[in-house]
Amino acid sequence: MSLRSVYMITDMEGVAGIDMWDPRHRDDAAMARGVYERAEIQRLLTSEVNAAAEGLFEAGVEEVIINDGHGAGRTILVEELISGVKIARGTGRPRTLPGLVADTQALVQVGMHAMAKTPNACLAHTMSKDQTVYRINGREVGEMQIAAYCCGQFGVPWIYTSGDSHACRESEAWVPHIITASVKEGLAEECAIHLAPVDARALIRDTIQHAVRQWERVEPLVVSSPVTLEIERPDAWPESPPGGERVDERTHRWVADDAWTVMQWGMRGEKDPLPPF
Repeated sequence: MSLRSVYMITDMEGVAGIDMWDPRHRDDAAMARGVYERAEIQRLLTSEVNAAAEGLFEAGVEEVIINDGHGAGRTILVEELISGVKIARGTGRPRTLPGLVADTQALVQVGMHAMAKTPNACLAHTMSKDQTVYRINGREVGEMQIAAYCCGQFGVPWIYTSGDSHACRESEAWVPHIITASVKEGLAEECAIHLAPVDARALIRDTIQHAVRQWERVEPLVVSSPVTLEIERPDAWPESPPGGERVDERTHRWVADDAWTVMQWGMRGEKDPLPPF
């Protein structure tokens, strides 16, 4: 079966040339330094997203939906996107994965970082940089796995990752036959050896086509029911979040019948119904 429709989740911490946290919340975010650094992040990310989309189209994919998944959801420069893609962006999202539809066939993730507390990984974290730990059915997960479980519930396999070498190795440990592209080697939280951005884009464009050619070898990432999500903070929860139960002062637990529901409940504070496919 040919691969026609792909859902692309993007982040920024795994992009070549980026080895610092997004400055948008810093005191100097609106000053020259913060504006310059934020603009550089946007350019670098957008170029890798375009390279991935080019590779997908060259491999015969017909529809590419891009989820601008970093932070406020306005990190990709939309005017610089190549023709043919569609993008979900912005705040106040009605669900975690806007644009995921019934005929989506595969998930790819671009600009990815390793999960919280991964040794030597560049900008490693899960959801926030305070080193909060997430567990699904007792196993630690990162942002990539959370997205893949939500997609996997609907039969959508996670077939490709580009990003920090630690994120790539993490992906390979979770999903047999996944294709990855390491565009930098993390050395410390804010240090990495990067490919030149032009070389990183070429690598992404080529390797993602390989992922398309062998996508049917990859099984969706699924988790057995009931599904338990635990979130352990580095300090005490300021108050009990909606639903679930408090395990201890730093850990809260939610249990649901499926991955989608428990993720929406734990991360968004509401038991969101399944996507209206």
